[in-house]
Amino acid sequence: MKHQLTRIEIVMADVKEKIATVVYMPGTRLPSVRAAANSYGFSPSTVVEAYERLQTEGIIYSRPGAGFYVAETTAPLSLIESGHNLDRAVDPLWVSRQSLEPSDNVLKPGCGWLPPDWLFVEGMRRGLRHAARGDTTVISEYATPLGLPALRQLLIRRMAGLGIDAQPSQVMLTESGTQAIDLILRFLLTAGDTVVVDDPCYFNFRALLRAHRVKVIGVPYTPSGPDVDAFAKILEEHKPRLYITNAAIHNPTGATLSHATAYQILQLAQTAGLYII
Repeated sequence: MKHQLTRIEIVMADVKEKIATVVYMPGTRLPSVRAAANSYGFSPSTVVEAYERLQTEGIIYSRPGAGFYVAETTAPLSLIESGHNLDRAVDPLWVSRQSLEPSDNVLKPGCGWLPPDWLFVEGMRRGLRHAARGDTTVISEYATPLGLPALRQLLIRRMAGLGIDAQPSQVMLTESGTQAIDLILRFLLTAGDTVVVDDPCYFNFRALLRAHRVKVIGVPYTPSGPDVDAFAKILEEHKPRLYITNAAIHNPTGATLSHATAYQILQLAQTAGLYII
């Protein structure tokens, strides 16, 4: 029979998890006993006992008259104590390391990286040789923060062919999709906001969102896109700030968002004022 956590253990587990996921950083002042009691719906004596036990374990410390603070060096979070379903609570940062560190002869499921023999290596070599023979400032000087003007001009012409009216000054080039998403998250989110991702989704999305200290809600992904009913329920209950997805050749399922599902998702997002990346 699974152990039923006491109220004191619930408070302790919650504090430990917030420390492990960097919601509470070293030196952070914990909520006061009164504020924490109101938040958990427990008595102040329960919170005091939980804080004192955490202090005994060296996880937090007290300053007389100033409250409790996260210790500079904390013990790692025990996954057993966290209470998560371990089949679902996969650490995205661990997955990222496992994908980057193994040798090339090890399969890296979920990464979405193309095999080396699919890449246009000879074309890239020609491009590098051409750049090396050109204007030396391209090689030796900083570029504009928005990216290479000639490439932005090319993108504007391509976008015009799709009916998108834009100026080069409205286009910013990034070195990867991950960097682009990170910049958008920095602009749109504050700690504590709620973000919707597909379940399952590209593990790097979760790693990014953990770094931004937001709440992540997963919407089940079907062969034609996110479950529309579940998506609508999430919008109603959690009021998320934005939704991150990759619509075509979805990672890791390989599915592609259908036009019908896309239309319903956009209608729901517009009504809720939801950003979609």
